[in-house]
Amino acid sequence: MEAIELKRVFAFVVLLFQASLASAWETDDLNRFLGSLSCKDCDLSGVNFIKADLRAASATGSDFTGARLYYGVLIGADLTGATLDKADLRGANLFFAKLQGASFIGTDLKGAILSGAQLQGANLDGANLGGIDLYRADLSGASLVSANLGMAFLYEANLAGADLTGARLEGAILCKTVMPDETIDNSGCDLTSGADRGESR
Repeated sequence: MEAIELKRVFAFVVLLFQASLASAWETDDLNRFLGSLSCKDCDLSGVNFIKADLRAASATGSDFTGARLYYGVLIGADLTGATLDKADLRGANLFFAKLQGASFIGTDLKGAILSGAQLQGANLDGANLGGIDLYRADLSGASLVSANLGMAFLYEANLAGADLTGARLEGAILCKTVMPDETIDNSGCDLTSGADRGESR
């Protein structure tokens, strides 16, 4: 038990040190977030949370502009209405995260996992979503103008009412995907064997 507790303390110290390398955040907001992983409408812009374990964190309406969160674990996190413009979320795990109305303008989400994520009304204009996993994600009403969705996995994703103007979809896998006009695209179903049985995703 002592070894486990020491690991947790060490992980927290590392996280605090990484965050201290940032320059734009509000100190009180950062301390509050690190202390409880909960901070509403906080200024956390520019924070350095590389590979940080932030699962189930709550930061609704908070500002993460320019933050480094790549390979971070944000499973089940609530970032409703948060601003993550130009943040680095490459390879991050946002499985079942609540991201309704969040802003990801120009954000790098290459290779990130957003299976089951709630992205209704989110702004992903100009975002890099190359190779992203959007299995059963809800992007209804989202804006993806000029976004890169190349090689994205969109099995059973909901894009109803989304704006895909200028978006790139080369190599994206579409199967049981609800398109902006609410038609169903099954063009990539031959590449998704096993997905509907819950295998590996």
